[in-house]
Amino acid sequence: MKRIFIVACMLTFALMVSAQGGQGGGQRQGGFQQTPEQRAARQEQMKKDLKLNDKQFADYKKLDEAYWKKVQAAREGGNVDREAMTKLRDEQTAAVKKILTADQFKKYEEIQAAQRQRGGQGGGNRQN
Repeated sequence: MKRIFIVACMLTFALMVSAQGGQGGGQRQGGFQQTPEQRAARQEQMKKDLKLNDKQFADYKKLDEAYWKKVQAAREGGNVDREAMTKLRDEQTAAVKKILTADQFKKYEEIQAAQRQRGGQGGGNRQN
């Protein structure tokens, strides 16, 4: 749950920076331009952090991949305004809530709040 929240915050932050700062190139460790390997590692970390069972993890992976595709499509279409990204994030959060238990979702929200408090900075090596 914690990881999902972090991912959502990182994606939102990266999209806002991209929308405000123009086209930023290259791979960003915490941004939405992660490699498939980085996304897989992030998904595995989420499984561990939230103690997802196999079904939850499979559902989360599908949701995560769909979200990434929507973000990329919006970015390629030039639709990276704050309102559009907020809508995507809200849709993702609602879908995540359906996957997780109440306790897992509470932890997810705590992670998201902590991420926002850090100003969207995150990723890399964090410790629990």
